[in-house]
Amino acid sequence: MGFCLSLCGFALFFLSDYNDWRPGRKGLKFCFPLGALLLVLGTVLEARQGTPLVHGWLRGLLFALGGLFLALEVYTLFFALPVEASYASPGEKRPACTTGVYALCRHPGVLWFAGLYGCLALAAGLPLWEAAVLSALNVGLVAFEDRCVFPARLDGYGAYQASTPFLVPNRASIRACRKTK
Repeated sequence: MGFCLSLCGFALFFLSDYNDWRPGRKGLKFCFPLGALLLVLGTVLEARQGTPLVHGWLRGLLFALGGLFLALEVYTLFFALPVEASYASPGEKRPACTTGVYALCRHPGVLWFAGLYGCLALAAGLPLWEAAVLSALNVGLVAFEDRCVFPARLDGYGAYQASTPFLVPNRASIRACRKTK
């Protein structure tokens, strides 16, 4: 049941991005927050039913690391971006964010998401295959955003694509991230 909720969450993320790319209907702006809610609920349900793969101090360390990844994810999606323009105004042009964590790579949230779900698989009992599938869906989502949605909606995105790595930071992007903090 929980995994189905998580899948529905990702379906709503795709619908939200499609709406931003094509129709731009303000009535569908609920898709992203509802998708996030379903993903969280599904993850919690699945993790509560599973068996942790590690125990003791290592489990505590992984929970702390997972908390760091969660904080980075929330910061990246809701504080490093102008939330109103990013999520409440589908179909409208806006500038590309190229500073801070977005100088590191074009989709830093994917890194934090994979780290969080890896920690949840090991420490909380989320099935490892589910963590892998959800992380792969997240990569698919950002690939769609990167090829279709953002070039159409974000001013300067082509130059950003040319100067900043897609997912894996490099030496130059790490320096750029440090300079723009």
